[in-house]
Amino acid sequence: MSQNSQSNTEKDQSLADARGFLEEIGIKEALLFDHSPVLRIQVPEAAFDRALQMRETIVNRLTEVGYRFIALDLAQKDD
Repeated sequence: MSQNSQSNTEKDQSLADARGFLEEIGIKEALLFDHSPVLRIQVPEAAFDRALQMRETIVNRLTEVGYRFIALDLAQKDD
């Protein structure tokens, strides 16, 4: 397996782990964008307060899965 394939597999696993964790804490339908080492998260407006309340927990867990920076995107646009 080439190094690029391996890093894509690792990115996919990190995204899956991040998505699963957010769902576990009640933040469903979040959009995740891997800009390694940054994870950009868009949450539905209804979940925004929950994301802010869980900020420290989210940052701690998502840095454990490999992201250095966790960003909450306020724009609510897909791109």
